Amino acid sequence: MIRLDIDLSYLTKNFEIGTQRLNQYGAKSIDEIMEAEAAQGNTKAADFQQDVIIDPKQLVKLFKLSNAKNRYAILSQMNSQDLEYIAQFLTPEDLQMGLMFFTKTKILNLIYDLPKNKICSIVFQAFSAEQFLKMIPEKELNKFFESDKLDKNKILDFVKTIPEEKLNKMVEKYMFQEEGKLQEDNNWSKEHVVKWLDQLKPEKFKKALQCFEREEKQSLILNLTKEDKNLFTEFSKNALTFPLKQLDKGDIVKCMDKLEPDDLMKMVNELPDELLAVVVTQIDPMVFAELLSKNFQDVLAEIGIGCLLYTSPSPRDRG
Repeated sequence: MIRLDIDLSYLTKNFEIGTQRLNQYGAKSIDEIMEAEAAQGNTKAADFQQDVIIDPKQLVKLFKLSNAKNRYAILSQMNSQDLEYIAQFLTPEDLQMGLMFFTKTKILNLIYDLPKNKICSIVFQAFSAEQFLKMIPEKELNKFFESDKLDKNKILDFVKTIPEEKLNKMVEKYMFQEEGKLQEDNNWSKEHVVKWLDQLKPEKFKKALQCFEREEKQSLILNLTKEDKNLFTEFSKNALTFPLKQLDKGDIVKCMDKLEPDDLMKMVNELPDELLAVVVTQIDPMVFAELLSKNFQDVLAEIGIGCLLYTSPSPRDRG
């Protein structure tokens, strides 16, 4: 039995069943009360199914579905499958609010499981590209240069803008790390460096880019991604989610407003049933009534009166 604080005056006004008579029915559900009343000749009670159960507006009035406590009382008795079905009728804002029931760690794990382009939509709500590149570990910058989707010509064009001193520093580091020798002449011209880079095999070219100082790496990546923002998906998921760890849980959730409702719903559905019921309680009362009327008449049949207050007898009670 689902006990609700229902509108007793509704029963008195529309079905001529007063409080004293309702008290006599004890633990019976509203559905059972109406059946008993109909059997005793209450013609209005006989039409309960047609006049109320299939009419969402009347359901909202009788069961006070505008009251969140009543909605929760019903939802808390439903199983996971039913709750997940109703959750799809929540607004994106309601679903997003439901994420607050998760821990920060769980939210970060849920984000990690998203495709990279959707992770980017969250990250760049909170951080600019410049901030992102400054925050992630340098090893993640190096991994970016391992991508085969980078345009070599655009890279070489950017290299031409780097001061010769920094170019020679890169060459020197590369020679020592990759060739095991010192650069004999550390005064290469810019043109010499560009030509040397251009002649390197692909894997060695990537290694050379990794030998730039962090500042040059960031500037190069920023230049490449300005023309093609999709290149941010070449970063690992660890890199993409790293800056989010610096945010509070509420700030992370705020940045998730660009996700599709389906993504949010899949996340929310991972909540335990008791918490999922709380989230689903946010549903619009009329929408909830329509769903109950169409798909959950068995649930409606289980609803009983939460408490009875003394009121004047109805005409039928006096009779």
